[in-house]
Amino acid sequence: MITDLNYLKTMSGGDSKFIREMIDLFREQIEEYRIHMPELLRIKDYDNLSKMAHKAKSSVAVMGMKEVAERLKDLEILAQDEKEVERYESMVSYFLEQSKLAIIELDNSN
Repeated sequence: MITDLNYLKTMSGGDSKFIREMIDLFREQIEEYRIHMPELLRIKDYDNLSKMAHKAKSSVAVMGMKEVAERLKDLEILAQDEKEVERYESMVSYFLEQSKLAIIELDNSN
């Protein structure tokens, strides 16, 4: 499984309506990242890519996606300092692919 909703379940006291709202918000955020992150890469706006990676890290962490959150943290730090630029595209691709799979998983679990 890509996601682990235990944090959300604990935080919400098992409130299924709240959990559904968080999943819907996650879906909306992923769509925003899917549109904007590749564009930031294309125009080499690494400062805003770093900021978006930071924001995305929080989104995936709430869904229990620890490995993805760690990789976004790496992207955030690297992009902030414009280091290892050649890795950014694969890091963004990994995040977007895992997020797409997570949404499918979340949809199928409800």
